[in-house]
Amino acid sequence: MTRHRRHRPCRSHMSSACALIAGAVLMAAPLRAQGFLADEVARPITLRDAIELAGRNAPAGILARGLERNAGAARRQALGAYAPTVNLSVGSGRTQGTTINNFNGQLTALSGNPWSYNNGLALNLELFDGGRRISEVNRIRATADVADVSAISARFDASLQVKQQFYAALAARESAAAAKAQLEQAQQQLKASSARVAAGVATKSDSLRSAIQVGNAQLAVLTAENDLRVANAALTRVAGSTTTITAAPEDTLDTPLTLPAEVELAGFAVEGPEVRLAQSNVAVARAAKRTQRSSYLPTLGMSYNYAFSQNSRGFVGTNLILLAGDHASRQTINFNIQYQLFNGFQRESQSVQLDVALTNAEAQLSDARLAARQKLTSFLRSLQNAQARVQVQMAAIAAADEDLRVQQQRYALGASTLLDLLTSQTQLNEARQALIQARFDGRVARAQLASLLGREL
Repeated sequence: MTRHRRHRPCRSHMSSACALIAGAVLMAAPLRAQGFLADEVARPITLRDAIELAGRNAPAGILARGLERNAGAARRQALGAYAPTVNLSVGSGRTQGTTINNFNGQLTALSGNPWSYNNGLALNLELFDGGRRISEVNRIRATADVADVSAISARFDASLQVKQQFYAALAARESAAAAKAQLEQAQQQLKASSARVAAGVATKSDSLRSAIQVGNAQLAVLTAENDLRVANAALTRVAGSTTTITAAPEDTLDTPLTLPAEVELAGFAVEGPEVRLAQSNVAVARAAKRTQRSSYLPTLGMSYNYAFSQNSRGFVGTNLILLAGDHASRQTINFNIQYQLFNGFQRESQSVQLDVALTNAEAQLSDARLAARQKLTSFLRSLQNAQARVQVQMAAIAAADEDLRVQQQRYALGASTLLDLLTSQTQLNEARQALIQARFDGRVARAQLASLLGREL
């Protein structure tokens, strides 16, 4: 009876496998020593602080403040349209030399005080303008409202940009943590496979596959750290920070979100910044149309002028306005009526242009309302879908983690193959990445919904 000797790996094969395993372990050592370098130079910041920082320093925040200043100036201009325009003039001069005598044609020296002084005051007030001034005031106020709404919209746009980059940094941080856990699992599996190969109860293929898993985990760590650096750089830019910032770890967990009814959200959406901006543009177009109609009516204006002059070297004595004394002065009050009979159909052409502008503004308002409802449905469904995916993936991670634990025990007892174990590890890694993506999608959808409604959720 022939005895069959149990096959054992030759020493040459064992030595090459051990060399590969040792190389994989040594490659992992720099990663452990390196750690998450992106956090070492980036200052953690909360989402609220990042939004406030962007409001102060980012171009979008500065633009919003500039629009608000323009709106305030436009309102003051609207009030000033009812006040008269006032012009004050003051002058002084000195004249010297000679002149020709008209009687004998000889040159004679100028006599008298060479200094002269004059001042004047002019006021102009439009008494009736066919309603143009009132319409123009309404147009300016509507334009100021456009600036106000644009400032609000710019502020929410800046907030949305900050939130998106902040959530990208959070996702990169979570991916880095998942990659680190993946690397630790791969290293433990490499040690287990190496021990089984050394004991002769596993083939060299197990150790080689485990080494490949370690390399893949190392690449995942490097990719996650690079993504975190890129996300930090983008967050630093949109926040307008002079130093590199990153998402604070305490903002990783999301607070539960309870939304109002969809009907109520739809009401908020049609009153959001985008719709309000379209409404303001319609108001501007209507006011411009009313202003143009006033060109068909006459205008009535009044002007007052005061002039004073005297021979004096300086602004002294009785040379002030309304204190002229015996010196030369003149006061005039004028009333004038103007009516333009024909101007080459320019008024008619302007009327057509303003009608077209008003029609376009009304069409844009209607489309803005429809777009608000469409975006509300899209963002709301994305948020609800992401929240459901988070719950599903959390359950999947728990199941995959338990499955991996069972497979590790079965592999240690020789009841399962390495392929079964690697499949369980892959499923756990995929479930972790799916959870990270679901959280990111939910956070972005929440930020988009807040920007659409014009209010924080």
